[in-house]
Amino acid sequence: MPRVNGTLPDSYGLSLSVYVSTASEANPIEQGDVLSWSATGNYTAVPAADGAEVDLVAKHPVSDPLTPLGVYVYGFSRVERLTYSGTAPGLGTSVVANGTGGVRAATAGVDNGSRVVYVDTTRSYVEVLLP
Repeated sequence: MPRVNGTLPDSYGLSLSVYVSTASEANPIEQGDVLSWSATGNYTAVPAADGAEVDLVAKHPVSDPLTPLGVYVYGFSRVERLTYSGTAPGLGTSVVANGTGGVRAATAGVDNGSRVVYVDTTRSYVEVLLP
């Protein structure tokens, strides 16, 4: 008998596409693999290390670093594109309001639950995961 009333993965939470720079035929990412964010590139993840928090879970397999991987994202509710002022916030860092309708890089060591996952220095915007 099929199970009923279970959680439907696409019925809740945030889903994104990321790249996994370590994915290869020898080291594929499989459906259900647990991943962590990487600050090596925009929207980049890596297999989670022993003891790491669960940041992402793979929706399907990939076996090369150039194939987008659909993932479920945990701990965040949305992604927002925001303009920034001052120095571009770094990947993986938090941002705070700049008082003029955009954001700026948070002071070093400050983690307010936001996370920069994309930086466009040409257009002065960032894409930020928000709690």
